[in-house]
Amino acid sequence: MKTIILSLLLLTSLNLLAQENYWTDYAFNVEVEDEEIVTKLTNDYFSSPNSKAEGVTVFLFENHFKDSSNNPSHTIVFTGTLDAMGKQYSQGDNLSWDLFLTKLNRYTKSYSSAAGRSLISFGVAGSYPVQNVYILKVKNGPKFASAWENYNTKANPEDRKVSFGQFNLGRSTNGETHYVLSEVNSFKDAFRMGEFRDRISSAKNTAWNKFLEEFDGNAAMVRTFTRTVIGKW
Repeated sequence: MKTIILSLLLLTSLNLLAQENYWTDYAFNVEVEDEEIVTKLTNDYFSSPNSKAEGVTVFLFENHFKDSSNNPSHTIVFTGTLDAMGKQYSQGDNLSWDLFLTKLNRYTKSYSSAAGRSLISFGVAGSYPVQNVYILKVKNGPKFASAWENYNTKANPEDRKVSFGQFNLGRSTNGETHYVLSEVNSFKDAFRMGEFRDRISSAKNTAWNKFLEEFDGNAAMVRTFTRTVIGKW
């Protein structure tokens, strides 16, 4: 998928995700004066018939809070089941897609791209406008996933959706392997992600402490960023 290229993620489900979702994302930079036209071009294309395979969802994100070493302004993300994503990437020649990219490339500068899959998800699917993304370097993925799942089974709040997944392609030299994606309704919720633990029982806090034990020595935070949903198709 040629030139618009990435930073991350993602998924859809109800409570614990039974079927894995796969994703690809393409990060790029846009000058402020061109943001409106890039949004319009993207909306016009993905609102049209046959612009994507059945079962694929497309997101356009603005990357809001980010560190200086990972600072693309926008990201386009494709997400869906393995079969749906396979169809998305095997459509053959597509003149409409080529024309869309030609127009988009006039106003964007490619940054990076990546691909991966979500493994576990909790919460009710919805149109959450704000997403916090935590990029991790994990030594023992299954062990970490088990501890993360155990904790969220007991303590995930109702007002967000949270997912755990892994990178398959497009890793940087920082060695990232996995991520946690937290989808919330507002920046207020994004700012206070840890506060919900003050409202949960001591048993759930025990689960949290157990998770921290698994985190210590097994995982390291590579970076975090926050992005907002501009469009979803």
